[in-house]
Amino acid sequence: MKNMLLAAAAVLLVSPSIAGAQCVRGSEKGLRVGWTAFKTPAKIGVGGHLRGMKSQGPSEAQSWQRLVLGQTLTLDADEKSVDTDDKARDAKIAKFFFDNMKGKIVARVVKIDEKEKTLTLSVTMNGRTVDNVAMEFKREGDGLKARGHIDVLDFGASKALKAINEACFEKHQGKTWSHVEIRFDADFKPCL
Repeated sequence: MKNMLLAAAAVLLVSPSIAGAQCVRGSEKGLRVGWTAFKTPAKIGVGGHLRGMKSQGPSEAQSWQRLVLGQTLTLDADEKSVDTDDKARDAKIAKFFFDNMKGKIVARVVKIDEKEKTLTLSVTMNGRTVDNVAMEFKREGDGLKARGHIDVLDFGASKALKAINEACFEKHQGKTWSHVEIRFDADFKPCL
């Protein structure tokens, strides 16, 4: 019994946490990308997730920062990738918003500021790139949560915004906001 306790203690002492790990990788939970768009003059939020993001970059690195920095996420937004827990709304968002834009959505982490707890992304949507999308982040356990916002008009998406507003005119009471909150959650684990 004593030997088992000593062995268990030794395993705990040498098992690296993410903070001190020599090598980290994404966990099975992976990356979750979410957004909240706003409707009505009262600015009521409608949240959802984007499924099917493809990631390019290292699969493991010496730190979570090195794993995240330079990571590129790509999404061809369509009805299958939009998830608001309402299939009819998903189809409407895909048809009237994303189908009125060109190309894929591409996001790349270009800077991490540990002191300020911010990430800077370069985001391409509708064929336009915005290089300074700021997101505040916090570490929770072995994970990372980042929050920020974009204005779809910065991406030349006025046609898409107008189309979704017209398609949802009654429910949105004539107002669909261009401001969208964005978020992602990532979980890490030590390499084996």
